[in-house]
Amino acid sequence: MPRAAVIQLFHEANAFTPVKANYEGFLSAQYFTGEDVRREFGYTSNWLGGVTEALDEAGYDIAYGVCTGCLPGGTLEGESYHRLVREIIGSLEQIAAAGPVDVVALLLHGALVVEGVPYPETDLAQKVRDIVGPDVRIAVPLDFHANVEPMLAYKVDVIIGGKLYPHADTHARGKKLMRLALDNTPWRTRRFRLPVAAPMSAQTSDAFPFNELVALSDDIGNRPGLADVVVMGGFPYVDSDDVGSSVLVTGTDEDAMIAAFREMADAIWQRREAITRSAPSFDEAAAEIFARAAKGRVVIGDAGDNPGSGGVANVADIFAALAAQSLPFAAGFMVDGEAVKIACSIGVGQRGRIPMGLLRNGQPFEVEAVVERAGEVRYRNEGANLHGELLEGGEGAVLKVGDAGHIALVTERIQAYDTQAFRSQGINLESKAIIHVKSSNHFRTSFTPLAEQGVFVVDSGGYASTDARRFPFTKRITRILPLAKLDRAEWDRQVEEECRIVFGKG
Repeated sequence: MPRAAVIQLFHEANAFTPVKANYEGFLSAQYFTGEDVRREFGYTSNWLGGVTEALDEAGYDIAYGVCTGCLPGGTLEGESYHRLVREIIGSLEQIAAAGPVDVVALLLHGALVVEGVPYPETDLAQKVRDIVGPDVRIAVPLDFHANVEPMLAYKVDVIIGGKLYPHADTHARGKKLMRLALDNTPWRTRRFRLPVAAPMSAQTSDAFPFNELVALSDDIGNRPGLADVVVMGGFPYVDSDDVGSSVLVTGTDEDAMIAAFREMADAIWQRREAITRSAPSFDEAAAEIFARAAKGRVVIGDAGDNPGSGGVANVADIFAALAAQSLPFAAGFMVDGEAVKIACSIGVGQRGRIPMGLLRNGQPFEVEAVVERAGEVRYRNEGANLHGELLEGGEGAVLKVGDAGHIALVTERIQAYDTQAFRSQGINLESKAIIHVKSSNHFRTSFTPLAEQGVFVVDSGGYASTDARRFPFTKRITRILPLAKLDRAEWDRQVEEECRIVFGKG
């Protein structure tokens, strides 16, 4: 029976946020090896579930090494990275020592930032290649928000990214990745950088322009000599010349691969205004939000303080605005361990004043509330996005504000991807006129069906702000949208330069 090795290092890093990632964060979030990986993730809708299913269907014996991931946050400490890599590579060495390895699935995010290591995912891929040799295929899935490192594609064989945001396609894309890797056709993937860094709020594949780009990439990917084409949204929160959107093309025909990139680049130029548009502030959208909520339910996503993009998830201004009005609402998660402690000290069923988070003026938002619930926050997503994933927010509390408002507090940074974020805490969403989550787009899959009067994505101005001008970019050399004004001639010049860099053609 052929053997496959599966290993994972998964982290999305916002280098501007003060919240650093470390080894302990991986241990507490996701750290599994051996058959524990299959038990925890093999039947979920994520990448590991798709990779596992494809290998099972192909009759492979799967050897799981260390598979670990951390909650999205800041730069990973150098010492922690090296320790994780030693353990991941050590587990792969043990797998290789037990018998021949025919294929390796190396699961990466694509937006990892490490202190003192310029290209950490390429570094890890090279270490994997050193163990298995030049003839064993290495297959890499990347998150849709990957800032694809320029040399990664030359260290491995096949790379595909997710196409959808929210990430409802990771299982299917994981299966396709492994099918390509197990195919006898000598597929190769190449990365082409685009001169644009799209704000997270503009990257949703449920709406224009990315829905059209997904459809176009699907069409182009079916052409002769090609196996897959995907526009990577990118993750714009790093001061580096390699950060931004890109196109991954998998094929055997270099001319067809270049033509695919040029066509996708032209389509993106034509849609550049929508691709670079940031989200409005809550103040700019508030009048319409409240008018719509008076007629039916609305859902508000705060992209600026999204913990999934490096936000601290403690910006309190929208919470304060909701508490000051009379419509029934549910808001979460506010990440504030001290507020949770105060709620617990007040006691379930008791009323008290609880300060939480920070307002724009630097002061905490203080609210009088009844503590309805206090205890561990732990649930699994039930919607299509990240279905089956376990979310753990540590100790938490649910506060009743006024007659029909609810605020959900947690100690650990987690994102409300799924309506279970509220339902698991006993909050009835159908009774609310306004549902507010700290999220850019992941919430849409589960929450949009509840949004009778629409979904509003706003920007509170936190560390995940959709306005790139808020961040101190100093190391970028290449001029890119929206940080610089590009005309068509400069756009085309950069596109042709990418063709020359990747294949020596232009």
